[in-house]
Amino acid sequence: MKDYEEFDGFALDKDDSIDLKPYISKLFKNWKPLLLFVLCGAVLGAVFALTAPRKYTSKAVIAPEILTRATTGGLSSLASLAGINTNALALTDAMHPDMYPEVIHSSEFYIRLFDMPVTIEEKDSVIHTDLYDYVLNHTKKPWWSYVITAPRAAIFGLVKLLGKDKPEEETGHEHVDSLKLTKEQASVVKYLANNIDATVEKRTYVLSLKVTMQNRVVAAQLANEVIDNLRDFVVSYRTEKARENVDYYKKIYDQTRNDYLAAQRAYAYYMDTHQGLAGRSTMVYQQQLQSEAQLRYQMYSQTAQNLLNAEAKVQQEAPVLVVIQPGRTAVHGKPSRVKVTLLWMIIGGFVGAVWILFVKDRKKEEEES
Repeated sequence: MKDYEEFDGFALDKDDSIDLKPYISKLFKNWKPLLLFVLCGAVLGAVFALTAPRKYTSKAVIAPEILTRATTGGLSSLASLAGINTNALALTDAMHPDMYPEVIHSSEFYIRLFDMPVTIEEKDSVIHTDLYDYVLNHTKKPWWSYVITAPRAAIFGLVKLLGKDKPEEETGHEHVDSLKLTKEQASVVKYLANNIDATVEKRTYVLSLKVTMQNRVVAAQLANEVIDNLRDFVVSYRTEKARENVDYYKKIYDQTRNDYLAAQRAYAYYMDTHQGLAGRSTMVYQQQLQSEAQLRYQMYSQTAQNLLNAEAKVQQEAPVLVVIQPGRTAVHGKPSRVKVTLLWMIIGGFVGAVWILFVKDRKKEEEES
């Protein structure tokens, strides 16, 4: 037989090790109240699982093109041995892939998503709307969020009722000022920010995108729309200088072309009106007009070549975003009703065990005393 010391009603071995047998024995003796706690937890879990809005996550993976400058072989090998990413050292573009998540998480980027077409298929109808209206009017909130915000809403309603009438804010997103969003627009931006997540793998610069929505089709559509908008933004940024050069050479091209056509018409007109005249001054002026037309043609030809090179530069500077995995409709939604119910059953069992082992007997002792 082991020698035990009494500690708060339970046996404690003299070597300070806790013997679990008395605890387990006490739980078995009180299995009925423990089972009641577990059942209560199951009921609460079922209520939360059945009333919580289901959410679906669409995942996409993108591999961006990296512009690098040439590095010496020795430096590259030494950096690789030291565990340094030589691509990061060789980046020459300010808009490198590390900044893509920051672009996606900006308010201006979310605002550009407001007009995305959304199709919601219901049992009896099909709704065609945009993302802004979908977030505001076709997404559900859990019932406990109304309970939590009810006191604040009541206070604001009372203050509004007792205070002076204020002009109502405009609704909709026809006019959006990114520096001064309305409450409605800010709520949509906040919802998108909480449900769109983008991360970049530091070594490979692979961008992982996760979009969570209450409609699985909308989640996949939004993920692909984010990819398209990101591609447009990066292409616009990378090719901005090249497109400015195209505009510049286009103006010079138009000017030199007009000058060449004018010089050619002047030469042709002079030849037609002075045909048959063989004077020295006539021949000299004829040669001058011919030389002027040839010079204008050379300038026109050169600017045309420069314009073609500038247009080719735009295509060359345009980055490539390889979509390794596009956004797809999720099969299973979250939260899992079975997992939520099991979690609440475990919580109920834990609370019941604590009550049986530490609270129940103390209450009896206090009542007896």
